Amino acid sequence: MCGFSQSTISRLERGRQSARDVDVLALVADRLGMAPSEVGLAGSPAHKADVNRRGFLGAAVGFGILPVQADSMTRRPINPAVVDHLRRLRPTLVQSDGLYGPHSALSAVRDHLSVIEQQLLPAASGTLRRHILETASEWAEFAGWLYEDLGHSDVGLWWSDRAMEWAQEADEPVLQAFILMRKSQQSVGLMQQQRAVGLAAAALRVRGNVPARIHASARLQEAHGHALADDEREVLRALDAAEALVGGDDGVTDQLGGYCNTSYAQAQRATCYLRLGKPADAVTAYQRALDSWPDTYQRERGLHLARLAGAHAANRSPDAACATAMEALEITRETESRRTTTELRRAVTGLAPWRRTAMVQSLTEAVTAV
Repeated sequence: MCGFSQSTISRLERGRQSARDVDVLALVADRLGMAPSEVGLAGSPAHKADVNRRGFLGAAVGFGILPVQADSMTRRPINPAVVDHLRRLRPTLVQSDGLYGPHSALSAVRDHLSVIEQQLLPAASGTLRRHILETASEWAEFAGWLYEDLGHSDVGLWWSDRAMEWAQEADEPVLQAFILMRKSQQSVGLMQQQRAVGLAAAALRVRGNVPARIHASARLQEAHGHALADDEREVLRALDAAEALVGGDDGVTDQLGGYCNTSYAQAQRATCYLRLGKPADAVTAYQRALDSWPDTYQRERGLHLARLAGAHAANRSPDAACATAMEALEITRETESRRTTTELRRAVTGLAPWRRTAMVQSLTEAVTAV
């Protein structure tokens, strides 16, 4: 019910894994119908938030946007407007995630996925079911991204698998290509080089009218996979192919892969350079990317600033590394991105030769407190 594996739940129950993440505790309490205080959370604020979410969904039912509850004795026909509503809402939550981080969007995503799974899909058939499956796949992929950024890679992988299942049932090639690319990206994060390259290649093989930006994203993940194997020639080949597909376009859209513009491709090139042990080249590419970074992707700006700090440290520029890390830290305090925090800790590790200096000590204390 919570989206965790059986082994994870078992470790939590037996005390083998510490349960301190507020979102995890709130999710367990919500799914089991427990009071927040029973899992160690303050009762009033959490309860109030839950009431507000349920109130929102209740209002949606009243307006005919969402159907009645799944346990109702009679199931009302699905209002087709629900698909358009869900398609319009997701980009708003994606933008919220980019500005404020995953916590701001996760509750709404969980609630709407519950509506999709428990009420819409069981009652839909024919063309309407296919449209709902397409929408469900997009929402599930987004859930996977949010959980991944919160540091729950196992839950993120679970939702990505669910997204692929729905995309395949809907026979939607664009979604299938995008999710394969995302699964390649997850494999890069898990340092699974062969799987990353293989899934990126699978995304490129999907037949259909797949947008160039999704193909570009797949090429970028292919480059990361080759970088894990220290294969510079293949890395550069894939990076050049990605930038050719983007075509110098720095605009962003709400479409799948719409984030993959020239700035994004430059940031990914910089990360590959860093993986290849070329920090000076990485610094130049990160700076070029961040100079034209979209304002709506604030959380990602923090991530790439943290990686730039690591590149400065590897390039033996501790002053620049500390200043850049502090800038990233300010964004991280707002977005609470675990991925960015992880990169900041790597930057601090890279500053070990200067650990006795006041600026590095100050940065270390600040990052440790996050």
